[in-house]
Amino acid sequence: MASQFAPDASGSTKRPDLISILGILGFINTGLFLIIYGLGIPMMAGLQQMPLEEVQALVDESMSMSLPQEQLDEVYGIVDVMHASGVALILILFARTVVRLVGIIGLWKGRRWGFMVYALAQIAGIFLPHLVLPWSMMGFFGPFMALAMTAAYYSQYKRLT
Repeated sequence: MASQFAPDASGSTKRPDLISILGILGFINTGLFLIIYGLGIPMMAGLQQMPLEEVQALVDESMSMSLPQEQLDEVYGIVDVMHASGVALILILFARTVVRLVGIIGLWKGRRWGFMVYALAQIAGIFLPHLVLPWSMMGFFGPFMALAMTAAYYSQYKRLT
């Protein structure tokens, strides 16, 4: 079978080690999160069927002993968002993960379109959840990791065909 990667400086056309490592990590990550989000969709649908006051009472019962009131107020804000839009959020995250997986498969096979799909999913995945979530919930680590992984794959772009 002919290699699907462009030759490196020494003429080797085997899959670059970095793509192998990132690909394996990506397959593990997307597989895990497809399961989590797949289970999360019906869970969020069930949560939305409950009255908001009942959901807040459950949170209060389980967390009031361990959190100070100001942090509990932040948790209530998250609960309100999840109750109102949790299914939409999980569907966005599920779709982003599927698109990332398609991109990783393309990269694993040495295709430039794989990078384009992966990069689109990573960059869109930073912003699309905020169709549902308030911007104040944007973290630093998640977007940083998304951009770092995209940059790591991009470092191998010249090897893709």
